[in-house]
Amino acid sequence: MDALIKAKQAIAIFENWMDRNVQPLASALYPLELAEWRKEFELIRSQMERPDRVRIALVGSTGAGKSTFLNAVLGQEVLPVGVMQPCTAFVTLVRQSDMPGFSVGVEFCSRDEWRAEVESFAAFITPGDDESASGDGESKRLIDAARKRIQAVLGDQVAQGVSPDELLVLPLPTEAEKIFAGGAVQTHRFDEAPEMLQYLRQLIRGESTLWPLVKQVSISGPYDCLAGGLELVDLPGLNDPNAARVEVTREFLRTSPFVWVMFPMVRGLTQDIKMILGEEKLLRTLVFSGTYSALTLIGTKADDVDTNIAPQLGLDDDCSMPELIREYCRQTTAEAREQLVQMVHDLATAADEGETLTRMLDLASNVAVHTTSASAYMKLQGIGRLRKDYGLDDIEDTGVPAVHSHLRAIAREAGAELNANMARRRIEQLGSEVAFFFRATAQAATPAAGEARQRIQEEMTKFAAAIEIAQGHAKLKLELYRESFLSKVKPLLASSVQGVRKICHGWSGIHWATLRAIVQRDGVFKSPSSGKYYDFSEDLTEPLMGQLPVTWERYFTDDLGRVTESYVITVTQEGTNFCERVRLIVDLIFHRKDELMEQQLASFQDKIKLLTQESQSRLMAAVIQRRSELAVKIPLVAHNYMKPAYANAKTESGSGMKGRILATLESTAVRSAPPIYDTIQTDLLDGLRDLDAAMLGLFKQLAESAREQAMHVAHNAGIDIDEASINPEIKAILDSVPSQLATYQSCAAPVTSGQCGILAGEPV
Repeated sequence: MDALIKAKQAIAIFENWMDRNVQPLASALYPLELAEWRKEFELIRSQMERPDRVRIALVGSTGAGKSTFLNAVLGQEVLPVGVMQPCTAFVTLVRQSDMPGFSVGVEFCSRDEWRAEVESFAAFITPGDDESASGDGESKRLIDAARKRIQAVLGDQVAQGVSPDELLVLPLPTEAEKIFAGGAVQTHRFDEAPEMLQYLRQLIRGESTLWPLVKQVSISGPYDCLAGGLELVDLPGLNDPNAARVEVTREFLRTSPFVWVMFPMVRGLTQDIKMILGEEKLLRTLVFSGTYSALTLIGTKADDVDTNIAPQLGLDDDCSMPELIREYCRQTTAEAREQLVQMVHDLATAADEGETLTRMLDLASNVAVHTTSASAYMKLQGIGRLRKDYGLDDIEDTGVPAVHSHLRAIAREAGAELNANMARRRIEQLGSEVAFFFRATAQAATPAAGEARQRIQEEMTKFAAAIEIAQGHAKLKLELYRESFLSKVKPLLASSVQGVRKICHGWSGIHWATLRAIVQRDGVFKSPSSGKYYDFSEDLTEPLMGQLPVTWERYFTDDLGRVTESYVITVTQEGTNFCERVRLIVDLIFHRKDELMEQQLASFQDKIKLLTQESQSRLMAAVIQRRSELAVKIPLVAHNYMKPAYANAKTESGSGMKGRILATLESTAVRSAPPIYDTIQTDLLDGLRDLDAAMLGLFKQLAESAREQAMHVAHNAGIDIDEASINPEIKAILDSVPSQLATYQSCAAPVTSGQCGILAGEPV
């Protein structure tokens, strides 16, 4: 990446300049300043060396074509296709590596997690309401799905007639013991991609006895489309029955800053998008976590279109295949956006009308939609051994190049490229700061210069006072917005208590075998037969969570955003006012414009701009983290109150067990509803106060940094200097400022590369 290369070059040039030109003089005469410069330099360098990873989560139902899409985007067969079953899916994370070859890191479940899996299976084969261990249809499907996973690891020891007690004492095979003893992580390296593909085929197809233990696979390779710290995370299909991976998937969806929802266009929109975003509550999760605005929809299998539908699309029967696919994609994009708009409407209540809902609907109507034909792209690019004619000859019509452009935009706006540009600006400003400092030390102590410096210091004090006033206003606004938010939530909390009994009654329609599986996993279970996800603790908070999304978005995005933006604008404007007053002082005292002073003021304003940008990024990150944590914590409160009920229900078996389990759960839920919602209210209040404190702390940091920059202007004001009288050692430093640190320009006569210590980064 060009930005990354330039930033690294600027850092190397600055370090060379400091070591060769600045260090010898500063270490003896200005050790404190040198230490500060070195500290700032190390912070900038660490920013470059350890950039944040930017995760993009890919989610869709089994059969959505995620693996084929991923292979096309990466330009290589990375994941096997057409062989994956829901029971053998796992999280696959792909990132770029500059190292030669490929590496595959396999993370396995822990010994305790495997033990819980075995105990759940033991409970499944205990007789239930039908008085037999074999169970009825639903029970048998649950037993068979669990048996397949357990038997893959334990082998033929898991016979049809094994008793629960016998199952729990079966020894683990040597290979599994080695995994648990070795920390549950294995790393494999491959020189060539086909070797890696063969290994992954064995793992995914279930040919390896270890597949039930796999939680996550991390792949690193020379994938240029992920340059800039991007990571693509292929999540298991949402009908994955494996309990250990379900929570991993949900955690990725909560924490990934970008989420791409994939749907096969051949199945139509309603089935997949409605299930993923609606029934699975993913859209609501994204709103609560603050990542709704980064949602993207990916349509797959665009080439799998029936030529007979041309008239339905408004085309002639004899239209070409590319024309048919392009129109199919255009109408699919429009329909996907319309459907998302409706789903956002469904999140809102009658009281939610207003600018927040309008903004959310506008985002939905303009959501990024990529309609793709991954197979056609791979054939045109010669990836794999595809022979089918997909009807496309222009690579742009496959939609994959547009996805590559989208990835580059993410890297530019949120990845390493943004990080590199920030680091480069910081190093240039640090170079200017050092240069201005040494120029100030060379300034003659004239009465005019002394008066100017004193008056600039007075303006600096006024600048700091104005920002302090702005901090007070921000604090007041935060308090007002917080109280307004809580006043809206409080009646929702009260009404939600009354809705708990109705939620419990809804559980009565669950099959007894599924109900038993749910309590065995402490209220959380995904059915392998229906693909339905159950979370009883989350259900108990549904009366609140179902009414809260737009109110939540209004407070955390709009209200807190307004406070932040207002404060940043004030700091920026006061910085501009400070510069204008300094210019006026220079003009009144010296009756002329000073070019170096102009450079210093320009550097000051650029520094203020960078500080406000960095502050806004940190503030946004703090808000997103806290809003997500608070949303996740709400169902956890209910879970803690329900734990005793789950433990008691696990002991139930035999005829009538469903009724007894339901009675245990309902009595605990209804009794615990008031304290559950009281705790939620308390946690919200404490969490919001903590967030206010964190934001005010960041506001204070920005104020202190801005004041420090103003102090540099006051201290380093380079006015009315006789170049001939400058100390030769200081003049040498000023003349040696690298051209890449061009914010500062010496007033000395132009010099050649032979006169400078470093120019264009090359030593003389």
